[in-house]
Amino acid sequence: MNSKLLHIAPFLAILVILPALGFIYILGEKFKKEILVTNERELKVDLEAGFGNIRIGKGSADRLFTVDIDADLKKDASEYIDYSNRDETGYLSINTTDAIIEKRDKKKHSLHISGFEDNNWLMRFTDAVPISFDIELGMGKGEIDLTGLQVKDLNLSTGASSVLLRFDEKNKTTIDNITIETGLSKFKAYGLSNANFDNLKFEGGVGSYLLDFSGKLQREVDVDIQIGLGSIILIIPDEIGAKVYYEKSWVASIDLPKYYEEKEENTYFSKNYYNAKGRLNFHIEAGLGNVTIKND
Repeated sequence: MNSKLLHIAPFLAILVILPALGFIYILGEKFKKEILVTNERELKVDLEAGFGNIRIGKGSADRLFTVDIDADLKKDASEYIDYSNRDETGYLSINTTDAIIEKRDKKKHSLHISGFEDNNWLMRFTDAVPISFDIELGMGKGEIDLTGLQVKDLNLSTGASSVLLRFDEKNKTTIDNITIETGLSKFKAYGLSNANFDNLKFEGGVGSYLLDFSGKLQREVDVDIQIGLGSIILIIPDEIGAKVYYEKSWVASIDLPKYYEEKEENTYFSKNYYNAKGRLNFHIEAGLGNVTIKND
């Protein structure tokens, strides 16, 4: 055999084996993995990301899950992703927490933690089956666009991070409970009425938060909000009625539009509350925080 072929033979073998395992090595530190839809009736996703940038969106209907990884991994990419199919339910576990290596900058002689600009994960999911998301983000950025998916459950926890959540279209399934917990973070959510939820619970620690309830809402739903030392803006479209329970405190404040009336103690009603097809019932507790309600 030609000596050049002998040298490249191992690499050719890797190129053949990796696609068979679902992984494609692209260039340098780039990886791609795909899991095809088979007989799954639903998908349960457990995502834990300690550091880095996470982007989630809609992918191809025939691909249960696709991920493009641009990271300086210290292990093989397959060790961060685990998938099994049991009784026609897919269980997908993704843990990017230890996908970080320490690199020493030779010019500056300093230690650099690869975790943000060097740790990027683009994840796309099928819209063919209902999906339950359990997401935990640590430090970094998260762009979670659930538009067009069948979201069945959503639990989201964020640490010292900047996170954007979107529902630009009405969710194809009903979510019984949405739970969002944030720490020292900047959190924004848009199109929450499109999420098609029954109950939403938001807990904020120290940070700035924006919850936009634009979207299609045709029924009465409940929203429970608790914030510590932070500020939150709630955007409620004109066509949606709102009832806001907020216990007054000298260390916290609430700013309401003029058309809200206090008809019960600590309870404010928008003028269109009883006539609106869609109603939001808020129960708000604020420690040292500020609450501002705006109309769209």
